[in-house]
Amino acid sequence: MAKIENTTVYPLTTPSADDYLIGTDSSDSNRTVSFSIADIAAAGALQGLQSVLDTGNIATQNISLTGNITVTGDVYPTTITAQGTAGAAGQVLTSTGTGIQWAVPAAVSCCSLDDTLTIGNTTSQNINTTGSIVMSGAAQQLLITNATTIALGAGSLISTVSDIILNGSTSVLNFGATAAISDYGNSVGTAGQILTVNALGTGIEWSTGTPAVSTPTLQEVLNAGNTANLIGIAFTGASNTTFSASSSILSFASNVWSGTNGFSSNGATPATSGINLTGSLSDGSSTGTASQVLTSTATGVAWSDVSAVGITDVNTTAPIAATGPLQPITVFAPTAGVRSIRQNIYAGADNIGCVPALGTASTFLRGDGTWATPTGVVTSVSVSASQVSAGLADAINISPTTGAVLVTSNSFGGSDNVGHVPDSSAAAQTTTFLRADGTWVAPVGTPSAPEWVNTHVFTNTKWNLTAASYYINPGVGSFSVGQTVTNLGELHGVLPPSTVAITAAQVAANVIQINPGTGGCVTSFPNHKLCNLSYQFYPDFTSTYTFTLWKVGIAGGVANVIPAASLVVAATANTLHTGSFVLDPGGVQNILGANEGFIITVQSGFAVANKIMQLSLGFKYTATA
Repeated sequence: MAKIENTTVYPLTTPSADDYLIGTDSSDSNRTVSFSIADIAAAGALQGLQSVLDTGNIATQNISLTGNITVTGDVYPTTITAQGTAGAAGQVLTSTGTGIQWAVPAAVSCCSLDDTLTIGNTTSQNINTTGSIVMSGAAQQLLITNATTIALGAGSLISTVSDIILNGSTSVLNFGATAAISDYGNSVGTAGQILTVNALGTGIEWSTGTPAVSTPTLQEVLNAGNTANLIGIAFTGASNTTFSASSSILSFASNVWSGTNGFSSNGATPATSGINLTGSLSDGSSTGTASQVLTSTATGVAWSDVSAVGITDVNTTAPIAATGPLQPITVFAPTAGVRSIRQNIYAGADNIGCVPALGTASTFLRGDGTWATPTGVVTSVSVSASQVSAGLADAINISPTTGAVLVTSNSFGGSDNVGHVPDSSAAAQTTTFLRADGTWVAPVGTPSAPEWVNTHVFTNTKWNLTAASYYINPGVGSFSVGQTVTNLGELHGVLPPSTVAITAAQVAANVIQINPGTGGCVTSFPNHKLCNLSYQFYPDFTSTYTFTLWKVGIAGGVANVIPAASLVVAATANTLHTGSFVLDPGGVQNILGANEGFIITVQSGFAVANKIMQLSLGFKYTATA
């Protein structure tokens, strides 16, 4: 039988209602029958626009209509073309009476300021004017609120014939560093002048004179108030403060007199004497005891016993060993003449006294009052070479405990021979471990992580792809060749499988790698980590192809479909392209846990129709915990 595409045997013709088509009658054991085109149309087999849009409402082709379009929803155009142009910036779409066109809007005259303010007198915009603002209404106000500042530029003035009133409780009139006040004669004054009312009382002026009311006498000040609280008076320079015969000083505080003070009154009564002392008198350290007298020390005074007044000299005698609980110093106190002082030397026990002579840098004063060299003390500490511990020895040995002390550290010698970690310089630093016998050895029987490689091949001789859409392996009922061969020819849609879930049938058809879990096996490395994903890609159509490897649970769904690796190939037709996918930068999604697998999708930058492609993938894994 000739192929249908053989137009010599089967010439092309325009179909009519009474033409026939060959088909299968599914109600009669799939018997081959004929249908007329009219019967097919009557049976409702022809599609309307609604059924087409229900199938898919996205197209990249133009639509040309000679009828009208009625829209009850929104229209979102990128541009609107009228009279063959999309218009220019600032133009508006206007009617020509018979159509539409883009045109510059005509100038429109507006309204007065009063009309504008009637519509709305509030604005957040600045007002800039080169003319004046005149407010002539009676009792009107210019209100400045919300911490707004009036800023006057250079040469700008505030001129008023009325008052400027500051009536706020915190109102302040601030002057800058170079600001000045001008008086009625336009003078800003000179250094030292003060601002006063002029002699006629008609204005203020800068003046060098000080008004009388500004310099009161001391009497006037004291008449106003003669009590000072928490403040004193300091007198400096040569000056006198004179008190008349009827004036006095009454002080309840402690007073210090550091100068030379004279008391000239010599009356014989308390009221006329130079010093009338009714309290105690201190010599600087005490007020003395009963019967003591105040004597001169040449530079001061001191309280002394009356019996000491006749002493003419003081001598020291040779020190002797103390006997009994005596004082360190013994004073022989005659009533007159020469007084003797003797030191008592510490003689041990309770015989207190001063430290005896003849001590050296290496001797210490004993409790019997003698100097002796100490015994049983450490004189030096040295470190000996490390030894291997034996028996239940300590990790550190110290011998002897007095004199020249020697400290020896013991390394672990195995078994119960405690000690520190022995030297490992002669052993492999990264692969040996300390064994219970005190030696460094490589461990045996430690499992190492295995590695393995899987491959998968994709091929298609009738590859049809819509631009930018996601394609996967066909699901149930589609053509597939070989156990590891798929053709990536089924449209999943414009959204990825992480947004729109793949079906259960698509899960079964698309999981190309899977970790089934440990099952009945005992393993130290239950997970499969994808270390590298290499590819060989051969298309016969030039385009940019995007391949995405997705990690998916064996139950499918959206929540567990996560990108694990990606590849973008700017491919040239009939050319072999090789390389590796980019794995998940976080190093997490490219690890397959139990009951997880990989699926793959492809996108093309251009539409592909009836093309050939070959894609070979190499998966390299390592086991991981």
